[in-house]
Amino acid sequence: MTEDKIAWKPAAMTRINSEDEAPMGFQRLVFVGIGMKSEMFEPNDPNNWKDTILGLKSWGEIPSDESLVEEIIHSERGINLKLKDNEEYWLAEFYPWGTDGRLRARISLATEESDVPLGGFSWNDIDFITLRKWNNSTIDVKSKLISAINSNDLQTSKEIVFKSAAAIGKFHKSAENARITPRDSRKWNKRVEKLEALLRANTIWRAPHTKDTVCIISIGDIRFSDMIDESDEEYGIYFNRPRLSDSIAKPDCEFPAMRDFSSLLHDLNRIYYSCDSKLSIIELRESMIEGWRSTAPEKWASEKSFYTPRGGVFFWEYEQCLLDVIEAVSHQSGKPEPAVSMLREVPGIQRTMFNHRIVAALSFMTGFFSGNGFYQYIIGKSEDIVVPLILLPLTIGLYYTYRRLAPSPAISILRVWNEKTDSVS
Repeated sequence: MTEDKIAWKPAAMTRINSEDEAPMGFQRLVFVGIGMKSEMFEPNDPNNWKDTILGLKSWGEIPSDESLVEEIIHSERGINLKLKDNEEYWLAEFYPWGTDGRLRARISLATEESDVPLGGFSWNDIDFITLRKWNNSTIDVKSKLISAINSNDLQTSKEIVFKSAAAIGKFHKSAENARITPRDSRKWNKRVEKLEALLRANTIWRAPHTKDTVCIISIGDIRFSDMIDESDEEYGIYFNRPRLSDSIAKPDCEFPAMRDFSSLLHDLNRIYYSCDSKLSIIELRESMIEGWRSTAPEKWASEKSFYTPRGGVFFWEYEQCLLDVIEAVSHQSGKPEPAVSMLREVPGIQRTMFNHRIVAALSFMTGFFSGNGFYQYIIGKSEDIVVPLILLPLTIGLYYTYRRLAPSPAISILRVWNEKTDSVS
């Protein structure tokens, strides 16, 4: 199979020779072009399991090095091998561009309903391969959601998105007891700036972010195709590999729980766009938010965390759109929708939020004069208390009016979708 036909390699970028070090049994691949660069590793002979893992360090439960390769599968995330170890079958998943270094921490936080690797191999602290027992069952939550939305089945659609969001919320609840560091607004904004520069985008989005959006051991890219519905009550998560964009725009920071939620929410955008449905996207998004809030730590899913002028879910959906475009450009596979249409809407949303600052400014002014009036009455011996008493409720009213004017996380960035308000049950 030629390189441009392999899904996990950037088809529109040119491969160049690399003299950089690679573990025994692997070669380092470097792709350049279109102003981008991607680095990854590929096994020299995936049919020879023993030689492939010879230079790697193992951890956890793994099959014998004498295992036979029954099948080689190329997915969008890397090579998969079906291994046979005596009478037992294993799935070996290769990580062409590694991980963020938190793979095993992520596994330790997974819920019982989830599917995580049992072991794996690494080199120089870079994850190369993970192993699971081979499972012949099919994960079809995504196909069920597509069917429900296409059929205008609101109840089933809401149930699926609710349970899926609740599944990542359970992981976040577990992550609450693990390593947490303060928000990193500067790095998050810098990352988005780099993505915009890569694409020469005509959009800009920066946000201060609230203190409740702390850095955690996050899931990363998460989609409905990663959801497991073996239990009638709760969904689990199939912990998948990083997406191709991580090899081009490698994350250099930790992220908040809101980014995980936004990743799944943007997958709902992709699915909704692909369907011909009368369902309201607002009701589906509301159900997702409710699902996440039902299990996630309260602060991480609070109104403050969702507040759009300080980042919220829109900021991270915007990042997801940029990542979709980066991958499409690397493959020259055409405009990725709905990402491109959503990006066109960003300037309009930002203009609206900027105009709302007039109300915030009025609130600040009336608050200043009200505070100054009370100061003069108490300290400065002024006899005028009427004006500050009038201005105080006006200040409070203007402030809460400004807060209410912020775009709701339940509405879509793509405004045409918000016009679909008549749901069919």
